Amino acid sequence: MARRGVVGKLILLILLAALAAGAWMFRGLIPGPWQRETVITEVSEEGAVAADAKLKRLQENGDTVRLSGAEFTSYVRYRMANRFATGDLELPTVSFEGETVKVAGRLPKDRIPPAQLRQLGAGADFIPDTADVGVDGSLRMLAPGRGALKVQAASFARFPIPRERYLPILDRVGGMDEPGLERDEVAFQLPPGVGAARVENGMLVLAPAERR
Repeated sequence: MARRGVVGKLILLILLAALAAGAWMFRGLIPGPWQRETVITEVSEEGAVAADAKLKRLQENGDTVRLSGAEFTSYVRYRMANRFATGDLELPTVSFEGETVKVAGRLPKDRIPPAQLRQLGAGADFIPDTADVGVDGSLRMLAPGRGALKVQAASFARFPIPRERYLPILDRVGGMDEPGLERDEVAFQLPPGVGAARVENGMLVLAPAERR
């Protein structure tokens, strides 16, 4: 099977950003012990346990919960490793700054297909052995239980990727036929029981759906 290029890695990051915004992590949720509201500041097993507990409170008690970037990243690395075990992106990190979702990873140069490196010409010599790849976006709700992630920026090896280059990437992502959806947005469905998700003051805020 041919190796995916930089475009493939960016698609993975965009989907991971949508995952962060939409909290798809509820699927297959691993329950954790209940605890008081805490904020974990380092990526660790402890951060994954804290995320488990908060998500369980939302599902069982109908609480609105807040997750830090470290808690969410811990959940991705410790509870969802199999979903992102592509061998392409290393150390995926999700952070929330103000109202922005920021997703980053590390891409080894030797995993970029030679054909794509040749397209860069002499510029390929300046790509480090492991390059930083990132996507920034913002979240808006389309309707109760349904939202959209607006991709605001993408970068490779810390160089910005022009909008006209990453828009075709978004065209390949599902959900682009959503009514009222802009071309630079990705639509997603929140899981059952979650009514809204937003990024606020550097935290991912998840609110329960209204009970009938």
